[in-house]
Amino acid sequence: MSNIFLLPQNLSKRERFALSWEYLLENVPELGQELVDFLTQRAGNFSSEFIKATTYPYTTSAEQPDILLECQDFDIVCEHRLESELSTHSLEDLLKSAIHSEKLTYVALISNSYCLIDSQLLDSEAALRHYLQPRDNVNTSMPYFCWQDIYALVAQSSVRLAYEFSEYMHFMDMQPWQHSVWGNLFLSPDVASTFSRNWRQVVEYFDGLAVTSKLSGYSGLEVTYPLPWLQLLYLHASRSVQHSDLQSVSPYLVATIWIKGDERDHIKALQGVSSSFELPENPEIMVEIRASLADGLWMVKSSSRPKLAATYYTSLDRVVSANSQQMQQNLLHFVKAVFSHAQSITNP
Repeated sequence: MSNIFLLPQNLSKRERFALSWEYLLENVPELGQELVDFLTQRAGNFSSEFIKATTYPYTTSAEQPDILLECQDFDIVCEHRLESELSTHSLEDLLKSAIHSEKLTYVALISNSYCLIDSQLLDSEAALRHYLQPRDNVNTSMPYFCWQDIYALVAQSSVRLAYEFSEYMHFMDMQPWQHSVWGNLFLSPDVASTFSRNWRQVVEYFDGLAVTSKLSGYSGLEVTYPLPWLQLLYLHASRSVQHSDLQSVSPYLVATIWIKGDERDHIKALQGVSSSFELPENPEIMVEIRASLADGLWMVKSSSRPKLAATYYTSLDRVVSANSQQMQQNLLHFVKAVFSHAQSITNP
């Protein structure tokens, strides 16, 4: 276990969280036991006595799980998803490692948002034997665990360290979304599918411009080549994002601007951009734009692959509604404002 007070300053958000999580479980072992009970029982398995937690436990494997929960009868390796998408190879490699472990080993994925997992991988013999997949009536449609469920375990602890860690999790946008209609958007594919139907006016808008758009993932929308230089406008909902200087709060409605790799002038125009504006149709909806965190690196890469040049954010709370017509209009106003703003910056 690392000394929590001596953690390096250059750790990524994910690394810092994993090491802090290990520290909590080592100092509050009853919480470690509750976590093991939760993961195994939700998957329909027997639990076991929790012994200890270890971050990045393997010294020879190229694929490192974020944390290993060592138990009396088996181990559980946990893959954490905070902001980045799940790599298929990541889960495959962890399952292969579990197969070849001398001790019975399970793999658990804990995510803060949507993870698309290949059904063939889930149906594989390795996954059936070693992958812990929720199988009860709570969030049962998602083939992975959700951080907001873990948040509930931590928040109910009476130990001060656990309480303070729950505040840290809140800062990481892991708390449940308290919305009467859309609160399960990131937990239920059915709710996500209902959300996706509200892109209808946006799809019709781009149809009128002879631009192709299609639903993507659980609740996203891909708009391809709305402009000759703009290869992809990707719209989606997200629990957490990389930028930490936003006034918008989680969850977010996000629009990413992917520019053709050889359109260097347009990429340069968005370099370093950071501003905000209100929607004329609804001043309560504030939109913030931030340049890609890669920023200037794009200018030295000659690849023709599309570049993420900028991202637009707003608080999803301000956009969603129980009234489908109102929600569709809010989504349309957001998209039209983003589309217009991106053009105004790149074509002054």
